[in-house]
This record gives sequence, C-alpha cells and structure tokens, in this order.
Amino acid sequence: MEASNVSKTGSSIDTGLPEKSPRQAVYERYQDLLNEQQASPDSIFISGHSLQELDSNLVALDEDAGEHPRSWTLKKKVWTTAYLAAFLFFSPFASTIFAPAVYLVMDGLGITNNTVGALQVSVFLFAYAVGPPFLAPLSEKYGRAIVIHGGNLVFVAFSIGGGFCKTATSFAVCRFFAGLGGSAGLAVVGGSIADMWSLEVRPKASGITMLGPILGPILGPLCGGWMSQGASWRWTVWMPGIVSGALLVIGIPLLPETYAPRVLEYKLRKAKRLQDNEKLYTVLDLKRRPTGIGFLLSEFARPIVYLILDPALLLAAWFYSVCFGVIYLVIVTFSKYAEVFANGYHHSVGIVGTDFLAVGIGMIIGTIVTIKIMDAVFKKSDTPSTTSSKPAYKPESRLLSCIIGTLLTSSGLFIYGFSALRTHFMVPLVGMAIFAIGAVNIMLAIQLYAIDGFKFPASAFASLQVLRCIFAGAFPLFGPELFESLGIDWGVALLAFVVLGLGLPLVVLLYVFGERLRKSGNARFDRFNGTGED
Repeated sequence: MEASNVSKTGSSIDTGLPEKSPRQAVYERYQDLLNEQQASPDSIFISGHSLQELDSNLVALDEDAGEHPRSWTLKKKVWTTAYLAAFLFFSPFASTIFAPAVYLVMDGLGITNNTVGALQVSVFLFAYAVGPPFLAPLSEKYGRAIVIHGGNLVFVAFSIGGGFCKTATSFAVCRFFAGLGGSAGLAVVGGSIADMWSLEVRPKASGITMLGPILGPILGPLCGGWMSQGASWRWTVWMPGIVSGALLVIGIPLLPETYAPRVLEYKLRKAKRLQDNEKLYTVLDLKRRPTGIGFLLSEFARPIVYLILDPALLLAAWFYSVCFGVIYLVIVTFSKYAEVFANGYHHSVGIVGTDFLAVGIGMIIGTIVTIKIMDAVFKKSDTPSTTSSKPAYKPESRLLSCIIGTLLTSSGLFIYGFSALRTHFMVPLVGMAIFAIGAVNIMLAIQLYAIDGFKFPASAFASLQVLRCIFAGAFPLFGPELFESLGIDWGVALLAFVVLGLGLPLVVLLYVFGERLRKSGNARFDRFNGTGED
C-alpha cells in the first residue's frame, strides 16, 4: 500500500487546501454575526469587536469602553438627544413665527395678493421637502454631525438675512434657503435616535426630539404675535436665527457623532496615523460596495426611492402627511382663523397667537400618552409567544395606537368646526386640543414605525418629511378658498372626514399586510440598488 499523504512530522494534517487568511476568517465570522442579527428586530451596527482575536489588523469599536453609540453613558445620550431636540425646535418654530402678523409682513414688503402672502410661509416648508432626500443619505455616508452643523449654518445665515429684505422675492429666496438648512435636523433625527437608543427606550427618546417639530409650529405664532405687535415682524426671523447661531457655537465642539460606521472610520484613520500601518482595516472594508447607476441614484435620493419602491412606507407617509398638512392648514390659514378669534371673539394679534397654546398643550399631552402606550405595546408584543421562543414584536405594532389617534383627531376637528363663533371661545380651543392629542399620536407612531421597520432609518424617516412638507406647504394655499366656499364648520368637517376615511383603512391595512409589503419593498430596493438577486 502506498504511503499516506498525512505528514508524520507535524501535528496538523495536510489537506491540500490553502489555509484561510485571518481576514477571510473575520469575513466568514462577520457574515455569521450579520445572519444572526436578522432574527432581531433591532438592527445595530456590528463593528466586529468580538472578532479582533482573529486578526490583529482589524479595527473595531470597543463597546466596553463606550466607543459605540449604543454603549454610551446615559448622560451622553441624553445630552445628544436634547441638542437634537433644541435644533429641531427652532427651525419649525421659524416656519410659522410671523403667521399671526402675516399682513404686517405683506405691508412691509408691498405684497397685495393673499396667496403670495401665504406663500412666504409655505416656501419654507417646500424647502423642507427638498432638503431631506439629499441630506439623509449624506448623513449615512459622512455622518450625522456634519450634516446638522452645515444645515444649521445655512439656516442661521439666511434667517438673519431675511430680516433685512426689502422685496417679496428676496424674502422668499431667503426663506427657502433657511428652510433648506433647517431641514437638516429632520433629515437625520430618525437615524440618530436609532443610532443611540434601543427599541425599548426609543419611544421616549423619539417623543422628546419630536416635540420640537411638533411644538415649534404651534409656539411660533404665540411668540410671533406678541413680537410683531410690540417690536417688528423682522424680529420674527432674526430671533430664531440668533438662537440657532448660539446652538451652532455650542454644538460644533460638543455634539458627538452618532453614526457608528462613521465613528469607526474616524478610529481607523487615527489608528493608521498612530501605528503607521496601512494594513489596518474595518468590517466596512469587507462589504461589497456597488457602483452601478441604480446604486448612485438610490444613495443620493434614497428617501424618494423608498417612497416609490416601498408600498408600506408610501402608505404610512401618505397618512402622516395628511395629518401634518391639516395642522398647518389650521395654523397658517389666518384669513379665516383671524376672522374667528380676532373678529369673532375680538382677540388681539398677541392673543390670537396665545390661542395656539391649546394646540401646544394638546400635543404635549398626546406625546406623553403616546409614549406610555408605545411602552405597553412593546412590552406585550416583545413577550415570547407560547408556540415559539422568538419574540412576537413587529414594527407594525407601533401603529396600533393610530386607531385611537385617528378618532381623536377627527372628533377634535368636528368640535372646533361646529362650535367656532357659536359658543364661548374655549369650546373650539378644547376641540383644537383634542385634535392635537390625536394628531401627535398618529405622527409619533408612524415616525417610530419608519425608524424601526426599514433598513435605512434616516432615509425612511426623511421620506416622511418629504411628503409631509409638500402637504404642509400646499394645504395653506387652498385653505382660504376651502373655508370661503364651505365655511369654517363644513370646511373643517371635510378635513375631519378625510383624516377618518383615510386613516382607519390605512392603519388596518398596514397592521395586517405591513410586514409582507416591507419585504416586497426591500426586495425591490435591493434590486434597484444592485445588491439583491435578479
């Protein structure tokens, strides 16, 4: 018999196969980790810290040392979330701050057409729709912090510049670019929340940050009314810019980067410089990076691509945008709104702005209640079922509270519409508060659904903002004609019927078929992106 191929001089067996390189071993184990993560509803960036023993050249984020945003201290997470909330407040705040005194703006700029006057508010919101499709993907490529600071700088510059404008055209241009810069926060906040907070805590964090864009448009008229009455309407654009400028000065040195892949790239760059070792790499270098035209388009316009290719996100964004459009229609349509509270109830410009506190109070109540509901729903749905050890949680669980929110939103609108000018002014304000409770419930639930349910949370969240800002900018433009034709009562009732008729079917549809629709959308997106199977 011929001698065996087994080497008798060594302890290992020569199989004739090439030995795996450390990098190949890291790659295979990393793929296993990614596959294991598919079973978890919470997608966390895996930097490969547990794989460093396989290859000394692998650079990873040390969770034990707090390098990964998910392992930050509570204090650091709270600070970052609070900063985002502050930035998210002043930009939407600026969108409606001069709305109670829009006629003063019209007089100062020589505007005689009411639609052109309303456009000075709407153009800011149209810019909100333009920014996120590009800024959100940029944040997933270059990081959240640089997008926030760059956007804030543009917002500050054009807000202050707008206060010096002498013509309607120059003012509209400044408002547009201020809105473009202000949209940076909305573009990245969804991704930033997912970067730092787990599913269990995410409703609280999201609720805190989203109070800004929710309360900003409400408190803007409150401050703007008194400011315009006591000083000048120009201070209504200067003041948000000045405060945001102070935030910029504080944030540049103190705001940490939350996007873990970007943090890892910073660490790799620093390690190569200190160790003078070009062989160092990260798990990001193990991934195939497509370069096709589909990938390039989806990379820089991912929110729009999401809306087109993912039916679940499109349906959620549609309902979300209608609700937000109704809010802005009620806030910004001051020709008829002023007729109710100024002429009907004889409130001054400042008091008309104060009337919006009813909406603000309702939104605060709605946020607190919604967070409580989300916590209860998550704990119940995250409990393992009796037939399986896997948690029963699915992102569509976030939408359950929208049923109650839809009923409250419609009820509040009916109360407001049919009590205005017929009862004491407190009755329509109570209706507005109920409307606000329901509206914030719907919007917060859908925002969390976008963050939890989609592969790129920043882009999915930005998709909501794109459609919502188009609606919020367009609704006030047809508001005067709507209320002039139908009156306050039936005009508002029509809005209530739209919310009710659209909301309930969509919520049920998404809850029942949402998971299937998301899988279909992900497959389409991967094929378009060049990473899926044909």
